[in-house]
Amino acid sequence: MKKIFIAAILLLAFAWHSSLFAQIGGLSGSKLDALCAGVVPGKKIEFEPGFYHLRASKYWDENGSLKNLYSTDDSIRKITGMNFRFSYGVFEKLELGTAISTDLSVSSWGAKFVVFQNQKIGVSVMAGANIPFGNREINKKARLSQLLTSVGGGAIFSANLTENLSFDFNGQYMFFTKRPDDNNKGSWYFNADFGYYVFKHQLQLITGIMYQDAVFKGNYTSQIFTIFPGITLETGKHFIIVLSAPFDVYGVNALKNSGITFALTILID
Repeated sequence: MKKIFIAAILLLAFAWHSSLFAQIGGLSGSKLDALCAGVVPGKKIEFEPGFYHLRASKYWDENGSLKNLYSTDDSIRKITGMNFRFSYGVFEKLELGTAISTDLSVSSWGAKFVVFQNQKIGVSVMAGANIPFGNREINKKARLSQLLTSVGGGAIFSANLTENLSFDFNGQYMFFTKRPDDNNKGSWYFNADFGYYVFKHQLQLITGIMYQDAVFKGNYTSQIFTIFPGITLETGKHFIIVLSAPFDVYGVNALKNSGITFALTILID
């Protein structure tokens, strides 16, 4: 049980600091963590470099009780990194994309297809795979979750509730192509973002939430619930600045993280 717990902690830590690579990645969004139903315009590319900095000094145990991660208060776990996303509009309803970490250790590949869309609502389906490349010494016999390919699919819903208020939601399920040593059976991910425009649609105030649930052998689970306050600054025609300060508020067998993220979304004709 202790080995499973350690493996779950590592999995959820990896998934949180780079949810881009734990979930279906490489696809476009209009806010923070949730994807939007719309796709990149046909024959155009959306390029997005992103930066994140996260820290943790506590974790939730199997009962959801908060514990100190280290024996002394002078220790803390920090993760800082970058990634790049490339999303291509194949045609009016289809988008393909990939996201790659700057150390080239992991990649995420996705496809999004619009099922229905009008001025008020949109519905899309998505599918993808997360493929670790590896950029360090690896024990080939060890099947760690973060070193195995995962695949999955999901659905996206977007709604323009008013002229300034909009909502994006997506749910997806990911599973590994080979059984990992921690006996992870698969993970559910749910993301939702509410955005409200001010200053003539130049600034969007956003509140996002994310819930992850990984199930292991013996009905052992690892859960985490995260809140994403943030903004998008949309003063240019071909770029958007995205800022957020995510923090975990609930978990089971998971680290309690908080941090900041930054991304620059650029549309290339």
